Amino acid sequence: MYSPRRMSRSWVMGVVLCVAVAGACGTKKSDHKQQNGSKPVASSNDRYGGNLRTHSPEPQYLNPVLQTRFERVTPLIFEGLVGLDARLEPVPRLAQSWKISESGKVVTFNLRKGVTWHDGQPFTAHDVKFTYDAIMATRAPTLWKAYMENVDSVEITDENTVVVVYKKPYALNLVTWTVGIIPEHMFKGEQDMTKAAANTAPVGTGPFRLARWEPHKRILLQVNKDWWDGRAYLDTVEVLLDVPEDEILDDLRSGKLDFVEIPDIRTWANEAQLPEFQERFEVRDVVEPSFQVIAWNLTRDRFADVRVRKALTHALNRGRVIDDVLLGQARPLSAPFFPNMWGADPSIAPISFDLDKAVKLLDDAGYPSKNGHRFGIDMMVSESSRGYTTDAVLAIFRHDLAAIGIDLKVDYVSPTEFSNRAILRDFDAAYFGWLPDVPDPDPYALLHSSQIKVGSIHAGYANPEVDKLLDEARATTSKDERKRLYQRVHAIVHEELPYTPLFADYGHYAYSRRLRGVNPNDLGPQPRFPGVARWWIASSSSRPAVAKPAQ
Repeated sequence: MYSPRRMSRSWVMGVVLCVAVAGACGTKKSDHKQQNGSKPVASSNDRYGGNLRTHSPEPQYLNPVLQTRFERVTPLIFEGLVGLDARLEPVPRLAQSWKISESGKVVTFNLRKGVTWHDGQPFTAHDVKFTYDAIMATRAPTLWKAYMENVDSVEITDENTVVVVYKKPYALNLVTWTVGIIPEHMFKGEQDMTKAAANTAPVGTGPFRLARWEPHKRILLQVNKDWWDGRAYLDTVEVLLDVPEDEILDDLRSGKLDFVEIPDIRTWANEAQLPEFQERFEVRDVVEPSFQVIAWNLTRDRFADVRVRKALTHALNRGRVIDDVLLGQARPLSAPFFPNMWGADPSIAPISFDLDKAVKLLDDAGYPSKNGHRFGIDMMVSESSRGYTTDAVLAIFRHDLAAIGIDLKVDYVSPTEFSNRAILRDFDAAYFGWLPDVPDPDPYALLHSSQIKVGSIHAGYANPEVDKLLDEARATTSKDERKRLYQRVHAIVHEELPYTPLFADYGHYAYSRRLRGVNPNDLGPQPRFPGVARWWIASSSSRPAVAKPAQ
């Protein structure tokens, strides 16, 4: 999914992200069971209570079926059949256990008994099938349709058993079901899911329920005391919406926020490293896959020419961005692949910064310089990503392109307008961050031609060979074979450049030292289980020792 805010990430251990998941999707018969939840121990009563204040891009809907971009609220309300543990291995969540057939084409989910929705109605197999049907039926953008297309049928054996039959062996057969399940009784009969009242008054099964949504300001969640895994430690989670980058650290210092991401690298390198700051706040780097790219609209004649796309890529000084803006806290990319995941080909070098090559390619493509001008580009950027880092990156790119006669106009738009214009392909170029929907290197949503009209930030790219390779990679559970196929895709996309890959930047977080049990990944694009439900606020009498500042 795309991230409307520039979500910075680290790559130190990215290589481990998908190994366990691939193994869990093997074709041998398996039986994964969990007899007990992760309920807190009885001696932890002093952990209960308190309010967590954090920030997030504002959701368009609180409905996982309609999810197209990263936000932190929906995963606290809704749950999937499958969860992810700290190592990104699939673990039982709403499903008590599962079995995978010898062929790898059938997964039988045994659902937990006694789980209820926030309104007290029972959770059943009918809700699972309804969620699948809703994903496949909606005409609205949804990132999950790409993962469900390989499903042949979802069958209800009884109230607590769901059998998912795939058209062929499917490498993502488990992690697909991390999608949040929605309640049939809240949506049944709706002709257009996007207009359902439940999108703004959600009913889930998760550890928190909606208390209040004040548009453009905040969302307040309160604890679900009847959660099947034992009530969360926190009483409430308050999420401030679309907080400007330059206000985040001030809000943390003032107590308006308890947990923040620090996207401004200058702030991280200077203010967050001061002893007086680290006396009050914990400072963390986080391993999460993410990268920044520019999508070129290939449905427009100018950008349909690969020579133009290659020229534009040669003209962008990404090395200067990494050194001067990101202070070396990023890695360049050669394709829209996560650089340390096993799907990428590390032998392929990024396109070089070379203005002479850029000029020749544009001349050859029929765009000669006339009085120092060739053409203009309107680049769409979400206003929620605006801040020092994004402004500085785009200022360098504007300068670079001007040197070869191209006028870059940056158009900051609301996250909703960004999504809507992306769906309609109403842009010359779009600058955005990409986050994986599931812990897997599969670039299907960005590159497969079937996704052009689905609603992701797709460049309009269609290559039958790439489609075939991506389909084959999804149809095998062999990691080695998938790696070979993805590296072939990497090579093709590197040459054709439907996207200009920019960089994968490191992630930096800070949070109050009173917060305990924290893993920043619990609020990331692939939330861990039980995650925030096991965060708690310590009393002042149990304040931890202060760590030494980073050198």
